[in-house]
Amino acid sequence: MTEPAQFETFGPLVEKIEIKGQNLLSINDLSNSQILDLFELGRRLEPWNRSVINLLPGRVLATLFFQPSTRTRLSFETAMHRLGGAVLTETTPLISSSAAKEESLDDMLRVVSKYANVIVLRHFDDVEARRAVASSEAPVISGGFGQWEHPTQALLDLYTLWRIYGRVEGLRVCIASTDLNHARTGHSMAYGLARLGAKVTLASPMATRTPDEVLAKIGSLGASVDEEFDLEQDSFNDLIYDMDLVYLPGCSAPKGPEAEAFKLTMEKYLVRHETLQRAEKEGRTIYVTHTLPRRQGEMDLAIDSMPSELYFKAIAFSVSIRMALLVGIAGLEDAPQTSLVNPGV
Repeated sequence: MTEPAQFETFGPLVEKIEIKGQNLLSINDLSNSQILDLFELGRRLEPWNRSVINLLPGRVLATLFFQPSTRTRLSFETAMHRLGGAVLTETTPLISSSAAKEESLDDMLRVVSKYANVIVLRHFDDVEARRAVASSEAPVISGGFGQWEHPTQALLDLYTLWRIYGRVEGLRVCIASTDLNHARTGHSMAYGLARLGAKVTLASPMATRTPDEVLAKIGSLGASVDEEFDLEQDSFNDLIYDMDLVYLPGCSAPKGPEAEAFKLTMEKYLVRHETLQRAEKEGRTIYVTHTLPRRQGEMDLAIDSMPSELYFKAIAFSVSIRMALLVGIAGLEDAPQTSLVNPGV
C-alpha cells in the first residue's frame, strides 16, 4: 500500500484546474492555463494507463452515444475504470433506450444524471444537445456534437503534440480536409492551436472552407489562422513540407452519385510518404495525425511505419488525458486516502 502522501500529491493540481462540476461542451470552455494544467495532470497519470489508481472509487460514468464511436467511448470508459470508478454505457439509444419511445433528450439526461456522477454524450444534433445539457444534474462532457465541436478529441491531439514537443506555441500546423465546413474536430483543434500560439494553416476546397463563425471566434480570442484553398496534390505536399504537424480531422464521405467526385477531391489532399521521407533525410520529422477512422485516399499507409506516425501513438495518450479530465470534473474530495495502487508493467 502506497503512503497517503503520494495520493495527496494530485490534490493541489486538481484544485488548481478549477473545473469540478463543470460541463465541457467546447474547447473554449477551458482557459489556456486550464488546458496546460490538464496536460500536466495527464502526464502525471500516464504510469497508470495500463493499471489502476483508485482516485474515483464509487463514482459512475455514463456514456450516451447517439452516433457510432470506438476511440472516444472506449477511451473514456477505460479512463474511468483505471481511476477505480464504474461505467454505464448506452451505445444504441435510438433502439435500446426510451429514446426509441420518443423520450426527449432533456428527460433522458435528467434520469441518467440521477445514476451517474459524470456523463459523456455524443449526439448528432448540436443545437438539441447543447440545450438539453441544462437538464442534467451531473456535469456533461461532449463526445462530439453534430458538426459543431469535438472538444476532447482536440484536447487529446493537443496533449499529444505537447508531449512530443513540450510546447504548442510556435509550432507550424496544417489542418487539412476535403471538408473543413463539417469537420467538428478540426474546429475544436483550430481553436486550441491558435489560442496556445501555434501557427495554423487551414487547407480545404473553398466550397467547404471552415465556417465563418469559427474563424470569427478565433479572431475574437486574439488569435489568427491562414487559409489555403483548392490545392492539388503537388501543391498540398509542398505546403505541408514546411509543417511540424499535419492534422487530418477526417470527413464523412457522401454516398451515391456524389461519392466518386468527393473521393477525387480527397486525393488532392493526400499526404505522401515521400514528402515525409524527404524531410527525414534533412533531419526533420513532419508528424501526421488523424482523428480516425481514416479512409483510403487521405494518406499513404506506409506512414504507419514511419517516425511521423502519431495517430496510433495518440491512443495511449487518450487514456491519461481523459483520466485527468474525469478527475478534474468529478473532484477528489470523497476519495479514500489510502487507495493508490502501484502501476503495472
